[in-house]
Order: sequence, then structure tokens, then C-alpha cells
Amino acid sequence: MDTYAKRFATRPGGFTRVIPIGYRKGDHAPMAVIEILNTDKPEAEVSFSYLVRSLASMQLNEETKIVNAALAPTFDAKAVYPSKRAFKQALDEQAIKERFAMKIKKAMTNAKLSAEQLQEIVDKDVEHTKELYEKEDSKKINAYVKEIWPENAPSLR
Repeated sequence: MDTYAKRFATRPGGFTRVIPIGYRKGDHAPMAVIEILNTDKPEAEVSFSYLVRSLASMQLNEETKIVNAALAPTFDAKAVYPSKRAFKQALDEQAIKERFAMKIKKAMTNAKLSAEQLQEIVDKDVEHTKELYEKEDSKKINAYVKEIWPENAPSLR
């Protein structure tokens, strides 16, 4: 307990973070991760890891470096929208992008990282994710080969 008292001595409140993670199968009870904040190493917090995973997922989908693009969301005010509803939807999407950019900037400030350093972390996570996908594909191929040739099935490693 003394460890936590020293860590949060100068902080007036907000020692924990509750991160909802969905609902449990079966009884549909809400679940969450309760995190004790680490003011010494903000990059070790669950929320930072979640942000990196989100950025890595976006980078995998868009196949381009994502951090600088996420930090400076653009809105084409001169674009022609077919209806007021389409314009409102575009504004809502822009607001979401801007909130996400603010979250990234706050995480970078807390972890004392530059955009380039955060991009390196995201790149590492992307590479790790690609390796996991390759391993999973290899497992699926091996299972398929064993299904077709159950006896003396060759292993594809």
C-alpha cells in the first residue's frame, strides 16, 4: 500500500481507470478492466496499449503510416454533399476524428513521445500482428492438410 501512496501523493484523485470490455457470454453481465494508473510509466497503461492497437489496426487496413494522418484530420468544406443528412454525417465523422486526434496527443504528452516515436511503436505492433496472422494461417493450412491426408500428413513449418 505504501507503494501506491508514494505514487499518488501529489495527485488529488483519479487513481484508477475503468475500461469497459463488453459483456460476458451466458448471462450478459457487463465486464470491465480496472486499472491502477501508472504515473511513472504511462506507456505501460492499458489505455495506451489499446490506443496503439487501434492505430495499428487502422494502419493495417489503410496500408499507410497512420499517426500523422490521425493527428491532423482533414475536412473538405468545399465538397458538395447530396443532402443535409450527408453533410451532417460528414461533420459527425470529422468530430470523431478530432476527438481521436486529441486522445492521441494526450497519450503522447503523458508518455513523453513524439509522433515519430509513437509511429515506431505502432509499426512494431503492426509487424507483430502480421506475424500472428501468418502463424494462424500456417495452423489453418496444417489442419486442412491433415484433414485431406490424415495419415502421414506433412507438416508445413
